[in-house]
Order: sequence, then structure tokens, then C-alpha cells
Amino acid sequence: MKFSYAWLKDFTPFKETPKQLAEFLTMRAFEVESFEKKGSDTVLDIKLLPNRVADASGHLGMAHEIGALKELRIKNYELKIKEDVEQKTSNFLRVQIENPDDCPRYTARVMTGIRVGPSPAWLRERLEACGLQSINNIVDATNYVMLELGQPLHAFDFDRIDNTASGKKNIIIRHAQKGEMIETLDKKTYELTPEVLLITDGEHPLAVAGVKGGITSGIGETTRTIVLESANFNPLIVRSTSQLLRLKTDASYRFEHGMDPNETARAIDRLAELIQQLAGGKITRGVVDVYPKKVVAQKILFSVSAANRLLGKELAMSFYKNTFIRVGCAVTVKNLLAKPDFHNNALLVTPPTIRRDLAIPEDLIEEAGRMLGYENIPPQLPHITVVPAERNDERYWENMIRDSTVGAGFTESMLSAFTSDRELAQFFLDPATAPELENPLSPETRYLVPRVLIKYVSSTVENLRAFDTVKIFGLDKSFTRAATGVDEHTDLIFSYAAKNASGASEFYELKGVLDRIFEGLGISDQWYDAALTSAEHTHEAKLFHPYRVAQIKIGDKTIGMIGEIHPAVLDNLKARARVTACEINFTELWRHAQDEREFRPIGKFPAIIRDIAVLVPTNTLTETVQNILENIGGALLIDTDLFDYFQDDEMDAAETKSLAFHLIFQSPERTLTEHEVDALLQKITAALEEQGWEIRK
Repeated sequence: MKFSYAWLKDFTPFKETPKQLAEFLTMRAFEVESFEKKGSDTVLDIKLLPNRVADASGHLGMAHEIGALKELRIKNYELKIKEDVEQKTSNFLRVQIENPDDCPRYTARVMTGIRVGPSPAWLRERLEACGLQSINNIVDATNYVMLELGQPLHAFDFDRIDNTASGKKNIIIRHAQKGEMIETLDKKTYELTPEVLLITDGEHPLAVAGVKGGITSGIGETTRTIVLESANFNPLIVRSTSQLLRLKTDASYRFEHGMDPNETARAIDRLAELIQQLAGGKITRGVVDVYPKKVVAQKILFSVSAANRLLGKELAMSFYKNTFIRVGCAVTVKNLLAKPDFHNNALLVTPPTIRRDLAIPEDLIEEAGRMLGYENIPPQLPHITVVPAERNDERYWENMIRDSTVGAGFTESMLSAFTSDRELAQFFLDPATAPELENPLSPETRYLVPRVLIKYVSSTVENLRAFDTVKIFGLDKSFTRAATGVDEHTDLIFSYAAKNASGASEFYELKGVLDRIFEGLGISDQWYDAALTSAEHTHEAKLFHPYRVAQIKIGDKTIGMIGEIHPAVLDNLKARARVTACEINFTELWRHAQDEREFRPIGKFPAIIRDIAVLVPTNTLTETVQNILENIGGALLIDTDLFDYFQDDEMDAAETKSLAFHLIFQSPERTLTEHEVDALLQKITAALEEQGWEIRK
């Protein structure tokens, strides 16, 4: 939000240069994002905190903040309104609020005999410095007072509002009717819904409440009598209306953060005074002020000793008292004998209603720390007893998997949880399964992703444009629609692709990574089931290759899938290589994990290693070959490792492949002889040949 340096100096006699003021505010109040010279003035772009918009979005409020921080007096001015005693506002106007929750307060004045014309140069310069364009002296006055006090205001042409039977003008605050239309001051027409709150004359909309005025009641060159509006609107309604109409204004920004209803009267009086100076005219006597539920300042009991403990610095009661008075609070000293923490050190603090950020004792403690300056509080270690946190099993196994997978050469990715119709269509996923956002920021974030695997496959394909090999993994959530709302669970995802590769070696390498993870989790009964049922094939066939996919199981429980992504999906993504992926329900996985380990002593006797390569049909599972090796090898065969997968063009044509294994023989009781190992190897060879497989020499 833009603030004029010269305007701030009109209220507060600080001596800092614009740069010094920017640094000071950034350290003690709000971040100053930039400042720039504009003519004879300097404009500071200050990032207000959302809970400080009510009191600090005007120059007077920001000047109060600077004055409180630097202990300076604020140059307040007294309003000097000259009312026309012969004309009473209530004779001109009647205001009705249909629901006080929509509009907590509506204050109105009437001015007659005004002259619309250009604004003086000083007013135009200040508006332009703050990013607003000069329109005419009436409209500019409403904007000027908004920038000065923070309260949005509006002016209607009195004669363009329909009369009632009594001759008075009606102002009725109500919700729009379905299909009702309004043309705003920027000459854009909007079709309204019942969620939109309107200012009307009973029949016709005059303005979208808190957002934008309508053109039918706008100020023109012939305007002579005006209605001034200073109101307070429900922040949620203003925000939803602004988003629904895609219409953001300075007024809607302020209202949607919540303004103080008690400020409307002062703002409308200041506006009437300024318009009288700029455009002449008479101010009718009194205001029409509808304020059904008055907002009253709330008292907060404040403990000095509790504040000192939290801040870590011993400060006197007088410091707190003076600090709270500087920021506009009413303060009285309390002595509550029945409460030890409040005995001789309690204050009863009443913040002004405009300070919506001061609601509980901790807010006051933070305010005191800000006014003191956090840099003036000496750092010290807290005096606490450190108790180790209980182990979170889910996080423990997450970290173990991360360490193991990174060690295997994969890179962890954290991808968006949102998806679009276009992306779902690329993977042949039904949008009906994906939870839809009510108010997405863009079409690309319309849904929560039903299978987070698709984000990793898309990322892999995208990264192949810059890298020859992509190996990524992640622990992310998938979301699906359910009868009771949205189901979500965490998936462990792997995605692996390499240019100019067949995809087979990537599958086995990824399977090896999974086996290593299962071993680290203490899971030994995992297996891979390629014999999918027809229903399972139908469910996965559009995402995975129908003949290069397997279920990952623990016992008889299916926990995931591993396989090559379907060529049709890769064509949709314009992929430059085959992609092998794995999707595991992490919640199911970690529940099978266990810390218990079986430790065996290192063998005393040397091991003998033999290698064997076997030519098998392409559809033969590695586990099938390994089962034969281990069954025939018996207790002396302590380990088998697949170390090579090979398939040349000739093998591919013959639908065969070569699998090579390390066979490790060892006895816990004695040194094995070459004769014993050779005899076992002959039995293994014979068993493999009985399957019709060829032993490669």
C-alpha cells in the first residue's frame, strides 16, 4: 500500500529521511517493500499485516504508529463542520438494513448546492502519489479521506435516486436477486447472484456494497445535491463478492480485512468538511446513522510478571502502562490479591476498537515487545526441562525410506497437489474421482490430484528435456472423492526414465531399490504378482502398460503397483523415453514395518562365488528362477543376486532374455571344497535345464 512521506510528516514531526523511515518501519512495524521519488514527495510502498488494515491503512493511522514507536505527538485536527440548521438530513433520507450482520453500520449525510469541478493541484498530486487517478472534486474528496483515515466512503447523486411516496430518498441494503444486473462506474455490467450485497433505492441497485459504485447514481457535472455514505460491511461478504465478480478495489481490500464500525461517523464528517472546502454547498443538519449492534471496546487483564517471563526481560509496570497509552489504550492499575500472578502488577487495558489485533494478553505482550524493540531484548537460553519427544513411527519410516532411496541415486521431489482437466485427460483419469475446489485460482488448479503418481510422471517427462536420465521419488498425498467428503492418503512414488533405453533394465533397477527398502523396513514377505485379474487389468490398463506391470504385495495384501507407463499416456505427454514408475500406499507400507532385526555372526569360513547365466522366455519371472536356485542350492547357498539382464535383437525376436546371477556358497561349520560347490552347481544346472532353459556358457 502506498503512503506519501510528506503527508505522514503533516501528522508526525519525525526527522528521518525516507530511507531511514523505511528501515525503521521494517524493523519495528511493517515491511517497506520500496520507496521512490515522485516530484517533491517520496512514496513508500508498505506491506500491511492483514490484522492491521483497520487502523493502519490510512495516513493518520500510519502516523499514529510512527508516533507511538518514536514517542512523538500526533498533530490531530479538529473538525469544523458548518451545518445548515434549516435543513435536517432525516427529512431527505431514510436508511434500512435488511440484515445487520451484512452491514453492521450505515452512516449517511446530505449536502446541497455543491459545484462539481476539477480538484486543486495539491489534492491531485497526493492522490496520484498514492496511485489513484483524479476524477472530480467530489469523488477525489472521498478517495482523499479514505487515504487519510482508512475508512472507504462513497457519494451518490441525490437526484438520481428514486423518491419514495413521502418524498424522501430510500437507501436499502439488501442482497441481490438472481439475475439482477448492475453497471458500475467503470462502465462494466455484471450479472449478480444472491450472495452479492447491494446498496439500493428499494428497486434499483446503486452500488455493490463495499466494492464499487453504480453508474446510475454516479456524480456528474450537473450534480448539485449528494448523499455521502460511510458504512461498515461484513468482510466475508465483501471478499466473496470481490472474488465472484473478479473486481478488486481499494475499498474492497479494506472491507474484506475488517474495518471498525465506530470510525464511520468521524470519516463522514471529515468528508463533508473537505467537500464544503472544495465544492461549496451546505451540509444538512445531523446524520442518518443506523447502528443496530454497537461494538464496544473489550477490557483485557494484563499481568506484568507474565509479560516479563514471556519477553525475557524485566520491565517496570510504568513502561507497560505508558506503552499502552501511546498506542491509544485506556489503562488502569489493578491489585488482585486473590490471584498471585496479578498481585501488585496487574493492568486493566482497554484497546480502542480500531485496534482489531489487540484481543488477548499475548497481543499486548507482543505490542510491548514491538514498542521496546526486539533488538533491545538480550538473547538468553530458556530455562526448561528438555524431554525427548515420543517417536512418530510414520515420520521415522519416512526418513528411513528417504535416506535409502537417496542413497540409490534418486532425487526427492515435492510436487503440486493440484491438477486440471487437461492433465487428467492425458492420463485417462475420470475428473469425477477428483475432489473439485470451489474457488480455484486457475483452471490448472481446479482439482486435488486423485493419483499423485501422475504428477511425478509428468515431472519426469518434463525433466527429460534437459537430462538424459531422470530418477525421482516422493512421499505425497493423493485425494479421492468419498461419500463423506474427501479421502486422502500418502503414497510413496518412484519415477525412472532414461533416453535410448528399453525400459527393462530400469524396471529391474527400480525393483532392486524397492527390495532394499523392504529389507530396511524389516519386511521379508513381499512379492510381485504379475497375474492381474481382468478387473485389475481394466483398472490399471490406461495408466500402466498392460503386459509390463505387477502388483506389489505383502503376504496377500496388495499395497502398490510397479510397471512401465502406458505408451498412449507417454504419447499424450510427448515423452522422449519410456517411463518406469512405482506407486505404493505408504500408510499400508509403514504399518508392516518392524524394528526387530535378526543378526547372524560373520562367517568364519571363506565363501565361494560362482556366476551362472540362463536363457529363459521373456515372460519368465526372476523370482521363478531364484526359487529354483535357492531350493536346489539348499543351506549352503546363502545368497543369490541378479547382476545382469540382457536381451539383444536376436533374443528379442526369439522372445527370450538372459538373466545372470551371483551364487554365494558358504558353510558356518567348515571350509567348502571346490568339489562340493561344483556338485551343487551341476544340480542347479540340471534343474534349470529341466525347465527347458538354456545355460549360457
